[in-house]
Amino acid sequence: MKQFIKLSVLIVAALVTALPGCQAPKEIPSAKHYVWMGEGKDEDNVVLEQMFIKLKETGIDGVMYQCALEKYPAAVELAHKHGLELHAWQTILRRYNNELLEEHPDWYTVSRDGKSTAEHPPFVDYYKWLCPTKPEVRAHLTKLVEDLAEVPNIDGVHLDYIRHSDVILARDLWDVYGLVMDKEYAEFDFCYCDDCIERYKKETGEDASSFADAAPDNVRWRQFRYDMVTETVDELTKAVHAKGNKINAAVFPTPTISKKLVRQEWDKWNLDAYYPMNYNSFYREGIDWVQQSCKEGVEALDGRAPLYSGLYMPAFATPEEFQLAIQASKKGGASGVCVFTPYEMKDAHWQILKEEIDNW
Repeated sequence: MKQFIKLSVLIVAALVTALPGCQAPKEIPSAKHYVWMGEGKDEDNVVLEQMFIKLKETGIDGVMYQCALEKYPAAVELAHKHGLELHAWQTILRRYNNELLEEHPDWYTVSRDGKSTAEHPPFVDYYKWLCPTKPEVRAHLTKLVEDLAEVPNIDGVHLDYIRHSDVILARDLWDVYGLVMDKEYAEFDFCYCDDCIERYKKETGEDASSFADAAPDNVRWRQFRYDMVTETVDELTKAVHAKGNKINAAVFPTPTISKKLVRQEWDKWNLDAYYPMNYNSFYREGIDWVQQSCKEGVEALDGRAPLYSGLYMPAFATPEEFQLAIQASKKGGASGVCVFTPYEMKDAHWQILKEEIDNW
C-alpha cells in the first residue's frame, strides 16, 4: 500500500510539472556551516587538529583554509580525519608576490589617473591588483586554480578578492583612511590599462581613456568592467570543473553593493556556492541588515546554488548579537553561515553557534 501511495504521488507530481506554466519545485539544499581560517604563524598540526576537533563538535561542516600549496595535502588529510570538508582559500586578482611584480608589472591594473597598482597601490601597500582583461593573467590564474583543484581529495577551490580594487570603500572605512568616497574618484577607478582600453574600443567604438570625469556615468564602460571579472570567473570555473572539483567564492554583500563598490557582478557567475561577506559593521548597519543582504542574494541566485552568510566576529559587541546575526541569516534564506574567524570566538560564542546549528 505504501509503495502504491508513493508511486501515485510521483505520477501526480510529474503530471503537474508537465502542465504549461508549471515547474518542479526547486530543491532546497541541506544546511551546512563553515569557517574561514588561515594557517597561524606558529600553528603546528597539534594546534590545528585541536581546532578541527572543536569545529566538528560544534557542528561545522567545513573549512575555507588558506596556506601554501604544498601544505594543503596534510591539511586535507587532517580535516577529513575529523569529518570536515577543506576548501583551498586563495586570493585571486589581488596578488602581490615579488616574482609577479618583478616579471610582469604590466599585468597590474591602472587607475583613471594613469597609475599602476604595481607601483602605486591604493589604500594599503598590498593592494596590488591583476587585470582580469589580460589573457596572460587569466592563463596564470587558471594554472593556479588547476593546481589547487588537483590537491588529493580536496573538497573545492575557494576564490577571494575576485574583483577590482574598491572604487568606493565601505562607509566605516572612510574615516580609517581619512577619505570621503561619495563618488568614483579617478585614483580609485580601475582599470584603464592598454588591454582594457583596446578591447573596449574594439567592442564599442568608444575610447575609455577620453572619458575623464564622465567615466562613472558611462553605463557600458561600467558593465565592461563587470564583464571582465565575470569572464575570468567563468574560465576559472570551467578549469576547476574539468578537474572534477567544485569552486566557490567569498563575495561582497548583495549584488547591488558588490557592483557599486568593487565591480563584482557575482549573481551572473556559475559557481557551486557563494559566501557573501555580510560584515554589517563595515556598512554601519544593524543585525537586521544581515537578513536583508541574504534575502537579496538568495533571490538573485534563484536556486542555482546555495548561499552561506559570512559573519565577521569583530562586528558583534556581545555574544547575543552574534546569535541574532545567525538567526537573521537563516531568516534571510541562507543555507548556513561561514564565520570569520573561529580564532576570535569565546566560550559563549561557541555555545551559541552549536545551539543555532542544532536548531537550524
